[in-house]
Order: sequence, then structure tokens, then C-alpha cells
Amino acid sequence: MYHWTLLTYGYSMNDSIKNFQVVNTINSEQIGWTLGYMINQTNYLDPEYRPSRLLTRAEFIGIIICFLVLLVISIILIIISIIILMRRRNSAKKYFS
Repeated sequence: MYHWTLLTYGYSMNDSIKNFQVVNTINSEQIGWTLGYMINQTNYLDPEYRPSRLLTRAEFIGIIICFLVLLVISIILIIISIIILMRRRNSAKKYFS
């Protein structure tokens, strides 16, 4: 998101950029410090150019609740399948004993 904002508003480039690449090294030198600098500089963007918030608190809580419900359902299904498997093994032992 920062790259797009920088190229669009900082350098006045439009969406015609086709071959844009983000790299970690240039001439065998690490450039990791630039990412920290870019993140720091996003604090100085005008509010009109900043991206809107991706998730509201209510949406985040809804996603967490859905995840927890699916987790509980998955655990219940795993327990049920283990119980069924154990019963089948016990009944198979009775036939062969």
C-alpha cells in the first residue's frame, strides 16, 4: 500500500506502471532499512492520502467469533470421530475373539 501511495501521490505516477518489483537486495547489499524508513514516513502522509481502516472493531470481533465457533465445531467433530473409531475397533475385537 505504501508503494502505491508513494508512486501515485509522491512521484505523480499513474496506474500505467507495469513492471514494478520490490526487492531485498541491490548489488548484493541488503536494503531492509528502507522498509522501516518507509513505514516511519507513512506517519507524515496527509490524512486525505492515507488508506482507510481495513477492519472496524465490530468486524474484527465478528471474525474472531466465527473463528472460535468453527474451532469448537472442529474439536467436537474430531472427538466424535475418535469415539466412533474406538467403538468400531472394540466391535471388531469382539467378532475375532
